[in-house]
Amino acid sequence: MDAVSVASLALSLLNSNIFSSVSEIIKRIGAKFIGRTQIIAELRKHYQTESLVLVLGAGVSMNQGIPSWNTLLQKLIIANITSSADEEKKAKSALIAKVISEVFSPNPLISARYLSSIFKKESKDDPLAFTKAVRNVLYEDLDPELETDLIKEIRQFCVAVGKSPNLDSVITYNYDDLVESSLERLDFKVPFRSVYKTGINPNQGELAIYHVHGFLPRLGDLDFSNQVTLSEDRYHQQYNDVYSWNNLVQINKFKDANCLFIGVSFTDPNLRRLLDIAYLQRGDNKIHHYCFRKKYDSVEVKKAITNLLKKKRSKQKLSPEMLDEYTSSLIDVMENYETKDFESFGVQAIWVKDYTEIPEILKQIRERDTLE
Repeated sequence: MDAVSVASLALSLLNSNIFSSVSEIIKRIGAKFIGRTQIIAELRKHYQTESLVLVLGAGVSMNQGIPSWNTLLQKLIIANITSSADEEKKAKSALIAKVISEVFSPNPLISARYLSSIFKKESKDDPLAFTKAVRNVLYEDLDPELETDLIKEIRQFCVAVGKSPNLDSVITYNYDDLVESSLERLDFKVPFRSVYKTGINPNQGELAIYHVHGFLPRLGDLDFSNQVTLSEDRYHQQYNDVYSWNNLVQINKFKDANCLFIGVSFTDPNLRRLLDIAYLQRGDNKIHHYCFRKKYDSVEVKKAITNLLKKKRSKQKLSPEMLDEYTSSLIDVMENYETKDFESFGVQAIWVKDYTEIPEILKQIRERDTLE
């Protein structure tokens, strides 16, 4: 839920005059907050016993120039419209694509399905035209020399393969090869295997990097095994086949290992379904996994509440002190609510003020002396 959605909830609460009952609401939610020191100790234990899996989402790649899903679709719309256009038409098409995305907010899955069908129709001689177009725009703004602190710290977890302790594996929902490229930058060889289709099996001593939504490496030829889960039809195919290799990998890791989710939004219905399946198969109500979650920005929430009051011409007048109080109370409710939601899957939220905190937390998990 974003700041605007939180603000909308705030207005309904204001109009209902129930803000005085915030503490009761939080009590009824019943979320359990665990201190960061304890969480780090638990994650370190999982790492030391080699049961830790890093699960990576879009938030890991975006700071290195990999586009978000919506931006990726915008770029694909532009690529489709302007394949033979001049620069002026390309610029106009880029603006049109951005306006369509921001004003009308088309469903990304449906947009991707439409684009996929258009590419197939207009590129009959190349059945991989859509896949190639996705790869082209995926790396279009990537700075190959840039490595974020987050990628570097993830790499540090991966270099211990064959030693002890080491990761169980990596699961990534990203199509890119940022983790693999980071490992290949090293002066020494790190044994790993990118798994993105049936029949790719890591050897003993190799770190498995599971690309469960598909894999588009920057270099090399592509074939049908590189197709990604982007359009609605591909998503439905994966959702409906619970015994597909990528679904089985996730269920088995969620059931038998301990996962740390980084840059994952938890809005994907398939992910939530697989976590539910694994949670039921474990047969307990304990916390087995952890995820990073950014705390709500009070300035953004406050601004959104103020804007909505103006937009709705509300008669409710808030002093600066009242606005501060309501904002703080509402954020408490939402963070308790979301923590409880994560708990229902056996996942503990790690709340951070800013994503820049994550590399240091990862370092504390990895390095034995940081809490001793």
